[in-house]
Amino acid sequence: MYLIDNIDKMVNSGQWQIPQEITITFSLLCLAVICFCVYKIATVVTSKWVKKLIYTTRNDWDDKFLEYGVLKHTTLLIPLILFYFCSTKLFAPDTAILATIISLLKVCITVTVTLIIFSILDAINSIYSSFDISTQTPIKSFIQVIKVAVFIVSAIFIISALIEQSPWALLKAMGALTAVSMLVFKDSILGFVASIQLAGQKMIRIGDWVEMPKYGADGDVIDITLNTIKIQNWDKTISNVPTYAFVSESFKNWRGMSESGGRRIKRSFYLDVNSFKFCDEQMLEDFKKIEFISEYIENRRSEIERHNSEKNVNTDCVVNGRRMTNIGTFRYYIKQYLKNYDKLNHDMTFLIRQLEPTEKGLPIQIYVFTATTEWVKYEEIQADIFDHILTVVPEFGLRLYQAPSGADFRLLIK
Repeated sequence: MYLIDNIDKMVNSGQWQIPQEITITFSLLCLAVICFCVYKIATVVTSKWVKKLIYTTRNDWDDKFLEYGVLKHTTLLIPLILFYFCSTKLFAPDTAILATIISLLKVCITVTVTLIIFSILDAINSIYSSFDISTQTPIKSFIQVIKVAVFIVSAIFIISALIEQSPWALLKAMGALTAVSMLVFKDSILGFVASIQLAGQKMIRIGDWVEMPKYGADGDVIDITLNTIKIQNWDKTISNVPTYAFVSESFKNWRGMSESGGRRIKRSFYLDVNSFKFCDEQMLEDFKKIEFISEYIENRRSEIERHNSEKNVNTDCVVNGRRMTNIGTFRYYIKQYLKNYDKLNHDMTFLIRQLEPTEKGLPIQIYVFTATTEWVKYEEIQADIFDHILTVVPEFGLRLYQAPSGADFRLLIK
């Protein structure tokens, strides 16, 4: 027999003259006080004993669950459940107030359970992020997908509780809104599919240097979420690129360069073709004084003389036979200079080549790799190499090409 039924009988029999509304209100207040006391007791227990136990363990994962409020929300769930079950026993099933209280309690319990699930997911993501594998296969986007699903389910339960309808009936009614839902959650759906592809194919990771000119992105990936990927550019600005853009559009990932241990130098300079000539004896004697090519000059000189002698070449004409040139000697000097440069990775591609001549002269391209991928050191190494090469050009009787300036024209006038 329910308590309120007994009270009603007493009131109707004339034993008590207390209005039913006051009785119900008083009963609710008493129940609320009891549940509040239970909540306080649960809070004290968790604060003094459970938290102390968690902090004394050697594992860090339980601290994460405490940090993200799993215990706090669980403690709040206890009095709500107690209030729910007690209210069904305290009030008669046909009372209007019971339906209202049950609906509100269902909403509160659903919200609290949702917060607990969100806290657990955040804690799991934080624990996973502490491992090295998290940079290769981040799960934050998948966590967000689960959160979206939990949120949708919670919203359905809340709405069904408020309108006092079955959740399944509500789901059937929402079937007609599927197309609208697909449109509303288009970015989330595309982001979810893209996240699976990015993670499965390991196309992008946190810490990767990526370039995406269309979105003005050129820097390190700092966060991967369901809808966006955050990139910190070199000027410290942040670019937010849609996750699905990394699947549907092209981008450059410099991870291969970082993992290879060397960064490419690919730069050309132009030599004036009018400064090219055969080496005479005086030039060869001067070149022999250069440490990196002295042995080469001797060997090459002997080889050419022997070849011309065997072929009975008339050396009075410089066109006949084989001869050394200042451009060829200079190219060999660059090769030897870079081979002795200890800040280059000599196990990777090493090439000094001529490109097709242009109206600016003959391009000489340096194609080598540094022994470091660090940007600042890379730029210092590259600058140091070209400082030396460009300065040493005149020592070989060569001239660099440079478009004439106003100063050049003034010299012609004089």
